Amino acid sequence: MIILKSFINQSISKPFINVKNLIKIHKNLSFNKKKFNLNHTIFKIFRDKKFVLSYKILYESSIKKYNNIIITRITSEKLRIRLNILNQKSHMKILKYNSIVHASVESYLRMGRYLEKIISLADLYFPMFEKKLDSYNLPKELKYLAIIESNLNPIISSKAGARGIWQFMPNTGKVYKLKINNIYDDRNDPIKSTEAACRHIKYLYRKIGDWELVLAAYNSGLGTVEKVLQKNRNKKDFWTFLDFFPRETQNYIPKFIAINYIMNYYKEHNIYVYHPFPKKYVRKNSISTITR
Repeated sequence: MIILKSFINQSISKPFINVKNLIKIHKNLSFNKKKFNLNHTIFKIFRDKKFVLSYKILYESSIKKYNNIIITRITSEKLRIRLNILNQKSHMKILKYNSIVHASVESYLRMGRYLEKIISLADLYFPMFEKKLDSYNLPKELKYLAIIESNLNPIISSKAGARGIWQFMPNTGKVYKLKINNIYDDRNDPIKSTEAACRHIKYLYRKIGDWELVLAAYNSGLGTVEKVLQKNRNKKDFWTFLDFFPRETQNYIPKFIAINYIMNYYKEHNIYVYHPFPKKYVRKNSISTITR
């Protein structure tokens, strides 16, 4: 039995140490044997059999150690340029490149069919999101939060008790007048919960005044962010104090930036709409419907 020792032994950032993917390597997949310094036996396995390799994601376009195979969908240089273009258009100005963001982008790019469904649902919900965000004078790119929270599923629930497209906890939902009882739950109503999300984000921004920390507070709670600020003399710098946040929150802002990138550049990665949906989500006579 051949043991593959430390086939890939690098991970670019602490928040992604445990991130693993599976890749199927088929018979017709070729490798540059000399470049990657694979011994004959390992190369034969790749050549002759379908081989499923569990690996830690690496995101630099090149390295000096040839015994590591690096599979990327976009180079750091190209991603940096594209994020800079998006950031110039953004009202939030947080769409910046670093290796953690690159890791998150690559992670999403490996889920092509999943993304196709999300893009289709975005056509359904985003016009309504944008209208609500605009009415509260909030940046329209905040619509991407709903992808991170629920994959645009209005009836999804979490183990912690959050529900709906914006994943409100019961107590937070009630603060924003969402009715929650044994019969009906407003958190599952995309329009009502979007209204509540806009009010909540507006409140967080008034309290914090920094978009990276607003997103962190949306994920982990205002109290968590306030404790981090108190420990660090109220210096508002999410990336400097990354390790002070819970692991999920450490990954939350990179995910937000990655989703911004994906939703603007998915065609460049050969990702297309899975199924066309009607483009409007409206409510008539207290019943939510979709219209063409």
